[in-house]
Amino acid sequence: MNPWVIVVIAIIVGGLVYSYWRQFSYSMVASACCVMVFGIELLAPSYGVFTRSATFFDIAFSPQDILHLDRVYTVVTSMYAHATLFHLFLNVIGLAFIGTIFEQRIGPRPFIIIYLFAGLCGTLVFAGLRWDDFPVFVVGASGAISGVLGAFARLYPYERMRMFLMFFPLPPMQVWVIVTIFVMMQVVFVFGNTNIAWEAHIGGLLGGMLIAPYVARLPLHRRVKRMISMNALRKLANTPELKGMLKRIEAEEIADVKSAWIAQFLSEVRCPHCGAPIKITRETIMCDRGHLL
Repeated sequence: MNPWVIVVIAIIVGGLVYSYWRQFSYSMVASACCVMVFGIELLAPSYGVFTRSATFFDIAFSPQDILHLDRVYTVVTSMYAHATLFHLFLNVIGLAFIGTIFEQRIGPRPFIIIYLFAGLCGTLVFAGLRWDDFPVFVVGASGAISGVLGAFARLYPYERMRMFLMFFPLPPMQVWVIVTIFVMMQVVFVFGNTNIAWEAHIGGLLGGMLIAPYVARLPLHRRVKRMISMNALRKLANTPELKGMLKRIEAEEIADVKSAWIAQFLSEVRCPHCGAPIKITRETIMCDRGHLL
């Protein structure tokens, strides 16, 4: 196997393990992994244009790869590879504006499962619809990001989110409206002469919508201790952002999602006495400087 491919796989696996174990934002970790893999694409031996290098084709996915055990890893590596710097930029922006918002609501571990499952669905749908096209390759995180958008719409359809058209901000729209616009764009791509893998986008979108409610109920979080009362949290909600987060905690019915929200709340709140970060010690909430809350 190409040694550069081994490095790419190590980056992907390392990012997944770190984010899952530490419950650190996978939107950020996946973005960093995509940037590092793109750097490898640039550094690997090339024939003049990096997208024609052996390493690029070794990590890109072609429909026939699922029939060959020595190439099946491309189902995953292709989700972190990108054809151009602009391609990478668009997907990192998508992770920043869609991924981080959604991940705050469900937590890193459910997000990882949805992200990978949606990316896999996108890749397989691409393979099924482009099976007879040879040679054809697909790269990019857009299938997985489409799945995150689909999962967002399934769980929080009326959540408002601000999007950008290129560099121009759009008015806040409900997520289901954004998904409708997204699907209409894919229809345009179907009839347009583009190199955009709309098949992966649709496959990822449907995969994310399908799996989201089941993953949201899995006991994946490191649960915040039950002794934390809502009254204690209300005393700490001293900013509009924290008050908005508290409303979500009170309204959430899924225990593990509520736990993820509480963990996010506690990570952002500060001690009202000294401004230090807070922590949970046995049955008490206290700050790093010892103030009991």
